[in-house]
Amino acid sequence: MPQEKEVTIYDIARHLSISATTVSRGLKNHPTINKNTRKKIFDAARELGYRSNLFASSLRSRRTHTLGVIVPRLNSYFVSSVLAGMEDAANREGYNLIISQSLESAEKEVANAQIMFNKRVDGLLISLAYDTVDLHHLDPFFKKRYSRRVLRPCVAKFRQY
Repeated sequence: MPQEKEVTIYDIARHLSISATTVSRGLKNHPTINKNTRKKIFDAARELGYRSNLFASSLRSRRTHTLGVIVPRLNSYFVSSVLAGMEDAANREGYNLIISQSLESAEKEVANAQIMFNKRVDGLLISLAYDTVDLHHLDPFFKKRYSRRVLRPCVAKFRQY
């Protein structure tokens, strides 16, 4: 079965006979776009089945608004409580979490860290595995200065818990 083409802002612009820039600004509720025009844009987007392309947006902005979390195990009340607090604080700042577990294995922790880096998380929160002795797998994060750039707004929120 052939896959349907994703509806883009260019399709909406063609449908409404306006510029793609106007559509883009209208979808972001930009104040320079007339209220009636914004309504037409939102109506056309709904009618055509448009959905925002977060992947393309994150490529432009170089931010995914996603934080990676690696914990040894997800099977305790303490860890689930901490993760709930992290998620609440991250969500209030506009971030989502990707959570994985190392199962107390340094090898699995290295693989998870690599996956998180490749997923382009904006930050990584990690509770090291029991047998972790080398932190070189975290060097890519340190080189990008992830922790300073992104996590600072969330740190104060985590302190509440």
